[in-house]
Amino acid sequence: MPRIFRPNASFEEEIRSGKLFPKHLEKRSSMIEAALLVLAGLQQNEKIILTYSFPNQEWISFWREKEISIQRPLLIPEMKNLQILNSEEVILEEWGSISRWNRDGSLEIDQKQYDLARRLSSKLNQSDWSSKFEPEFFSLSIRDTADWDRFKKSKMQNMDPNIHFVLKPEWSFAGGHKISSSSQIDDVAEFLLTRKKEAFVLETWAQRTKDFSLLFHAEAGRFYTDAGTILLSDPNGKYSGTWIGSHAEIEDYLSRMDELLWKLQDFASEYEGYGSIDSFFFQNEKEMTLRKVSEVNFRWTMGRLLFELRKSSPKKEMSDLLLFLPQVKRSDPYNELRNWEKDTGWEILPLSPFHLASGLFCPKNLLWLRLPENSGPSPWEMAKMASDQGLARLCA
Repeated sequence: MPRIFRPNASFEEEIRSGKLFPKHLEKRSSMIEAALLVLAGLQQNEKIILTYSFPNQEWISFWREKEISIQRPLLIPEMKNLQILNSEEVILEEWGSISRWNRDGSLEIDQKQYDLARRLSSKLNQSDWSSKFEPEFFSLSIRDTADWDRFKKSKMQNMDPNIHFVLKPEWSFAGGHKISSSSQIDDVAEFLLTRKKEAFVLETWAQRTKDFSLLFHAEAGRFYTDAGTILLSDPNGKYSGTWIGSHAEIEDYLSRMDELLWKLQDFASEYEGYGSIDSFFFQNEKEMTLRKVSEVNFRWTMGRLLFELRKSSPKKEMSDLLLFLPQVKRSDPYNELRNWEKDTGWEILPLSPFHLASGLFCPKNLLWLRLPENSGPSPWEMAKMASDQGLARLCA
């Protein structure tokens, strides 16, 4: 029974547009495609990974040195050439479930899955749901200009004029939100509602101190906690990686989230598969406050990817870090990785190739670092140390 995995990292865009394989987002999927090929190699399973292109040969050779075999992926144009017996049923898995596999080797939107994904992944629906049990946090769904006019007349006049707002488009990728001052917010709202025709969630800006994520899986109407992760950001607040391992602050975070998973079970009782709840701590007057629901992802995430990699290659007393780096500038980055490993004692693995098929450097890179636990520095300090070293060794 063939098992095919489609790493559709453009899941949110597919929901928004109602179309599969958005061409302008091919590069966004390439890192995820490569990382899933590594995971399949670690798991030594026969799952077929569907990709836009072949990975770079030098990258495959690097993994061969690590005794990990990278399978030949199934290219999207080759789907109809896949030889499947009539008696066999294809099991299709996706980064985000939205489509179905047809007998002729084509993919199309599965209307039931699409409708469910659209309902659950809507930031407006999530805001309406989470506001019921976190009423102390300002979060308002703005679906049209009438909603916006009502907000300005009834609430905005009574708010601090120095406050900043976050506007989250309904179907945006991570990092797709817009931050605006009170004086400029009308222009930003008009741009989203009138020009882009996008509804959005309006929230007051909070100065985050630490970000966490709860990984869950859902099966037969029940939701189960799998792990907690630390979400990392660069100095500009942009997501830069994920850390997972044994740490007291993760355990404390998870203990605060138990009750929420039951509430999520009611909101998404039809959902089956992987997901995550993103949360953050922020300074609220004199105390640190946890906002339990920043966003819920009903799909694979980078945290899920790291969790599955870690589970497939267990090592005692090791923490795991996924780290994004910009385009490398070293002529021999793979050799530099080997030197970096020797100098630190860390295990440093490229989850995505440094080069495109054309030979040019990739604009963005994904590393998997395996670090010793209880080594002294906190996860945030270790992640910054790794990032600084990676930038200096590979990107300077």
